[in-house]
Formats: sequence, structure tokens, C-alpha cells
Amino acid sequence: MIEWLAIPAIVVGAALIPKKQVSDVKKIQTIFENRKVGIKKNDSFLYPKLYKKHDNEQFSTYLYTLPLGIPSEAFETIKSAIVDGLNKDIEIEYDGLLKIKVYKQKLPEKWSYTDDLLNEGKWEIPIGRNYEGILYHDFDKYPHMLVGGVTRFGKTVLIKEIFYSLLMNQIENVEFYILDLKGGMEFGHYVGIPQVKEVSSDIFESTELLSTIIEDLKGRQKFMRTKQYTNIVDTPIQKRTFIIVDEGAELSPNIVEGDSKKYAKFCQAALSEIARIGGALGYRLIFCTQYPTKEAVPMQVKMNIVARLSFIAAAQIASRVILDDIGAEDLPSIPGRAIYKIEKNRTIQVPYIDDKYMFSKLEGKQDAIINAVKDRKSTYNN
Repeated sequence: MIEWLAIPAIVVGAALIPKKQVSDVKKIQTIFENRKVGIKKNDSFLYPKLYKKHDNEQFSTYLYTLPLGIPSEAFETIKSAIVDGLNKDIEIEYDGLLKIKVYKQKLPEKWSYTDDLLNEGKWEIPIGRNYEGILYHDFDKYPHMLVGGVTRFGKTVLIKEIFYSLLMNQIENVEFYILDLKGGMEFGHYVGIPQVKEVSSDIFESTELLSTIIEDLKGRQKFMRTKQYTNIVDTPIQKRTFIIVDEGAELSPNIVEGDSKKYAKFCQAALSEIARIGGALGYRLIFCTQYPTKEAVPMQVKMNIVARLSFIAAAQIASRVILDDIGAEDLPSIPGRAIYKIEKNRTIQVPYIDDKYMFSKLEGKQDAIINAVKDRKSTYNN
């Protein structure tokens, strides 16, 4: 009887012994092997080899050497597998060595905008929080931005946050033209703000608005030429003109029908000209669409915009249109989660701001906002 009881006791005792935790290095290596990320040589497979590991408070960095013949792009296709396997957020880069950053904390699923984020007197806006802190986008360094992603995941909130930050940072120097192609539902009530020069709500109003901008652009170009200015950043001119397009697909001649096509062609041509030459003249284009296709985003617009931001995309092709890269289709379904790209992709959480917060703060600065426009002197004689 004693011997019979001894066997279950041993089994129970073994079950109580905690299992050794599998390291992240071992998990990553197993994922490489299971997904066959390697090169077959004779009867064996050559896999990426761990070269070095670095640790700090925010993340661990694993550096791998790659067998010749493995493209770095192959690791983007298994990024989601590594995230799931580690149950941690990661970033992948390649710079001679494959670099996998494994973060010890996840990004917040939501964080609220406060005026502590403002940089008064600058053209910088808080674009989002990543694993290492708050990232700012400088519109004097990168004048235009292309934004995409499916509906209800943060594009409109981002536009409002950009608008509010620029207005509060540069009350005396900023002006806005807004093409709200959702019928003016989101930004129509901004018309009462003096720095908002005009808001259009459809393709016909947008044609008139862009005609005004192009005429102004030609005048500013002539003025700067007479002064021998080549870039507004290197001049005493402080004024900047922002053109915000919310739902650029509505201006595509391949999407609209009937008489609207000729207006759409004009609008896309005007936006292309703003993207191509407007940056040096002080014009900043923010082009947003929830339908990121080659038809919706004019090629000249895309080619002249360095800064990209994509919320979750419906498919790889949509991610490639905005970022020239895959990845946005694998973002989690979290409103405000996005990939921000300048020289490389960074996963961020965009700050949340609502109309109630914005307008309560704007009311507190009502006199300054109105007086800033009233006292503004002309930048040039058009």
C-alpha cells in the first residue's frame, strides 16, 4: 500500500515544482526555426545567430547576424509571430545587423492631451508616445504629412490635435484652410476662429478654396523670388499656411462620377503643386484618407511627403500606399495606435483630445486669438 501511494506523491511533487521560464532569446530562436527563417545549406538550415544583447530600463536589444541571402524584409512578415510568442511589444530594424528591441512595458491604450505638451513659439506638435517617451513632429523640418487608416481609429482626433497645438503654439503666425470632405460635419464649426480662413465641405467648394490658395502661392513665390529667398525657414517670415484635407479620396477623378471628375482633376493638380513647391514657401499640406489606394493618393502628393502616419490598415496594400512598407495591417485594434514614419517606422499611441477640451481652452484665449489676427501685418504685397 505504501509503494502504491508513493507514485502519485512523486507525480504531485513534480507538478508543484515551478517550470523553468523560457527566455526571450530561446523563444525568438524557436520562432525562427518554426517559421523557417533561414537558408538551406546541404541538409541543414542556417538561422540568424545571436551576436550581442543589451539591456536597459525600457527594453532589451538583441543583435543578430544573418546568413547571406536572407533579406531583412523577411523579418517584418514574422513580426506578429514574435509579438505573440513573447507577449511583448517589439521593434525590428536592420543596419548591418538585425536588431530586435523587446520592450518591457506595453504602450498605453489611451492617454489624454494636456497643454503641458505645447511648445509655444515652435512648429512642433506632439505626434504620439512611444516606448521611449513623447515624439514631436516639426513642420518646419518636414512640412507635409500623409495620414491614412480605417475609419474610427484616430485620423480626425489627430487632425484636431495638430490644429489645436499649432494654433496655441503660433497664434500670431498660423492660418488654416480645411477641406472637410465629409460634408463639413467635423470642422465646419471651426469657421468662427479667425485663423481658419476657409472650410470647404464638398468638391465644388474645395475647387474654389484651392484656386484661392494657388493664386496666393504664386504671389508668395514671386515675392520670395524678388527677395532671393529659397526657403521660408531661412527668412524672417513667420507666417505658415496649413492646408488640411480630411478624406482625400473624395477628390479622386477615378472615384467620383459625372461633372465632378473635372473638378477632382483640378483639385488633385493643385494639391500636387502645393506638395511639390509649397513647402519652401511656407505651405504645409496634411493629406488624410481612410481609403489609401493609388487612386486616392495622387503620386505627386505622395512623392513629395516624407512624413507618414498610418493607423490600422485594412490590408498590406493600404499600408504600402501610406508607409511604403507593410506593418499597419498588423496593428492592434486600439483607437489611436499608429505607425509614424520619417526615416524609420515607430509604433506610437496618439494623444486623445476632444472638442470640449479644445474649445474650453480656446475660449480662455479668445482675446489673444482674435487680436493676433487683427494686428497681423501682411507678409508680402500680393
